Amino acid sequence: MSIITEKKRLILVTAFILRIIVFSIPSVVDILIQRVELATPVTSFKRLTEGVYLYNHNVLPYDGGSIHQAPILLCLFSFIMTLPNFTLSVGYSIIDLIIAYALMSITELKQQRDNNKNKLKVELNRVPISPAKVALLYLFNPFTLLSCISKSTLIFTNLSIILSILAALKGKEKLSVFWISLASYFSLYPVMLLPPLILILNKKIVRIVGLFTLNTLILLAVSYLLTGSWDFIHSCYGTILFVSDLTPNIGMFWYFFIEIFDQFRSFFMMVFQFHTFIFATPITIKFSHQPLFALTILCGIMAIFKSYPSAADASLYLALVSVHDELFKYCRYGFLISSIFLYASVLAPIFWHLWIYAGSGNANFFYAITLVYNLGQVLLFIDLIHASLRRQFDMEHPESIGKHIIHK
Repeated sequence: MSIITEKKRLILVTAFILRIIVFSIPSVVDILIQRVELATPVTSFKRLTEGVYLYNHNVLPYDGGSIHQAPILLCLFSFIMTLPNFTLSVGYSIIDLIIAYALMSITELKQQRDNNKNKLKVELNRVPISPAKVALLYLFNPFTLLSCISKSTLIFTNLSIILSILAALKGKEKLSVFWISLASYFSLYPVMLLPPLILILNKKIVRIVGLFTLNTLILLAVSYLLTGSWDFIHSCYGTILFVSDLTPNIGMFWYFFIEIFDQFRSFFMMVFQFHTFIFATPITIKFSHQPLFALTILCGIMAIFKSYPSAADASLYLALVSVHDELFKYCRYGFLISSIFLYASVLAPIFWHLWIYAGSGNANFFYAITLVYNLGQVLLFIDLIHASLRRQFDMEHPESIGKHIIHK
């Protein structure tokens, strides 16, 4: 594990204090909890509290069709909400710190592995990014901070994914598979990350898939025991797959399926979901020698193409992108991508206000800016993939460094 130096301790303590200060301002917390950029129907803290209330009063929380949180989360929060009010704020802040600490450990393990690999001559004297800087970029990323303050339950998925990656890099097979099973249980899409995790673990596919299936079945059985019904499967996973709740978010599904004719809905639903999951195979095959990079790309694809994305999805993959600092010199569109992210982050709340509150805009305003935001994400990953492939090509053909390559 990463050693806590004075610099790292300062970063963690500062980030914790900052979160507690913001949590202590109720008006800010109340606003962020309701922001569509931060809370979705499947991660909203507001809906979670409603589900906890029903669960505590022995009413099936999934009967009304508005609760889409996993039963284990309902049970966990039903206990947490009996504790003093500050417990929740401290808990969310600590989870962010755990993710940051795990990212530092992932960075160190990745750099140790890179030391045993071939490098370009120009990289021999390069100082790799420090683990403390990776933690800094994660903890003080506005997307991370705002998602934490909004109490989005996606933070539990992000925690599970990061811990799964860390356990895989350490060779802890059962622990890694458990965490990715838990992440898939919470949000379904992390099942896409299983193939590159198998490559990191360097184990037999059948064994890993078997462990994953067993863990998932155990989690589902525990959920049934907690609720006494299988209704949670349709409410939690059916909603994600069939997009039955068309509440606006920063994704691309909601507007399309509001406009689509009902007779075409099933076909396009299958196409959209298939399009999301299909990337797992080619990305894993192409970057089989770089499974951690494949994981980063797939986390980004989840953030772009899942049915209910939020800013917390971006905070996860942006943290993982910073681990691959050797690719930055090959990236071509840094300024453009940064500008698009800034442009979308500023205009999305404005367009939402114009549509919902001022009445001087419509849904097209908000959906257009979400398309711009997703365009920025797509450009980022195109650039990263190009950077990785070009670096690999330069390592295999040192004479081509600095030259424009034309593939015939």
